[in-house]
Amino acid sequence: MLLQSEDKLLVVHRRLFERDGSRFFIGRVEDFDAGIVRVAGYTFVRDPVGGTVSRKNDVRTKLFSLSSGTLMAYVLPRDLDLTSARLVADEASLTLTAGSSFRMDLSEWAHSAYMRVG
Repeated sequence: MLLQSEDKLLVVHRRLFERDGSRFFIGRVEDFDAGIVRVAGYTFVRDPVGGTVSRKNDVRTKLFSLSSGTLMAYVLPRDLDLTSARLVADEASLTLTAGSSFRMDLSEWAHSAYMRVG
């Protein structure tokens, strides 16, 4: 089976239009069947004006259709502590962190790569 109970996921809603807000969900897989995944975890929302990302404090359970084409799902380490997961935004990047040992660059543009060219 592609996904198993206890796997950890980051689900990102694809921006379909330029002004769409970024939406993220980080959680633990509870069940997976026929392209539908049930995940319990935290919703993150990005402030379109300030660019900061905040986590909603309550745990939510959501169903996602991974075959819909409007979502991107990243499998995270199983030992990742979901309660410490944060999305950190600055002018040029967006990074998922959890504790001091996990970092994942989620930037839409490779700003740092362009900075090194030339």
